[in-house]
Amino acid sequence: MILCSLSKNEKQQRRKGENMNIRLKKYLLVGFLVLLFGATNPVAAVTETQMALTTEATNDAIVNLEAALKAVTENKLDEAQNYIDATRSSASDILGRCSVEAKKERGSNALNNARRQIKNGDSVAAEASLKEAIKIFKSLLMSVNKTEQSSLFK
Repeated sequence: MILCSLSKNEKQQRRKGENMNIRLKKYLLVGFLVLLFGATNPVAAVTETQMALTTEATNDAIVNLEAALKAVTENKLDEAQNYIDATRSSASDILGRCSVEAKKERGSNALNNARRQIKNGDSVAAEASLKEAIKIFKSLLMSVNKTEQSSLFK
């Protein structure tokens, strides 16, 4: 039983590493293409790349949070904890680049609350915290998308 869970965790860690490598390659490609095809201002190219990074990290966080919510609903708290841990790396990417301080704080608090509640076995409270975190991250994604759209029409 322990060996199965260790190999499962090792597979998850390996998959995370592979996903990060793929993500890094995508970011480098996007940055290069932006520079190559008409970004005369390097600051604009960096901003576009940061928005792409934030959007992908936000999507990753939302997927992980929804999976954690499903696991908590099914009372699979260990599995939910793994999804919460996976969300932390995406969340640090998002929260590190976000300019809306109140959302950063609320998102961070919701994640910490969910972790604590899952450790304590309180699935009802963890479910509420995860729903709040999903709502916050989706609102961050919408604000990033609005920024992208407004920058296209300038």
